[in-house]
Amino acid sequence: MPETPEIRSLFGEEELAQIAEHRITVGGGTERDAVELAVAWAGNVRKIDADRALPSSDRSVWTEHDLAGSLFLRDHLERALNALPGGLRERLGGPVGAADEQFRSFTVSDSGQRIEKVAEVDLTGRSWWWFRVPSSGPIAEDLARY
Repeated sequence: MPETPEIRSLFGEEELAQIAEHRITVGGGTERDAVELAVAWAGNVRKIDADRALPSSDRSVWTEHDLAGSLFLRDHLERALNALPGGLRERLGGPVGAADEQFRSFTVSDSGQRIEKVAEVDLTGRSWWWFRVPSSGPIAEDLARY
């Protein structure tokens, strides 16, 4: 999966400016564009995956709340992608698809009931990523308590 500079390097200056014109509000009035959100999603997926090898006592590991935040981020990314013109959306779809595939590779299907409690949202109509949880590691241990 491309690292931060590589995702951005897929686009020329004019294309990045066009993407920036389609910023979305993600919370608290903060605006982000699809490239920024794709970079963040890819980074979060890498972090969640890497944390699976760490003990839950490691204070650097993310919790079930960080997973929920990542899933909200993926929702924002989807909205930002849908706001882009088709060609740009398709090109950014490659790195997003790679991050999605990595996420699928270390997660398992889930009913969503636990993450629904953690995130305090109704999952009706939510996308596939809300129904996957890490197969192992500290987040899986956290979710087992629900």
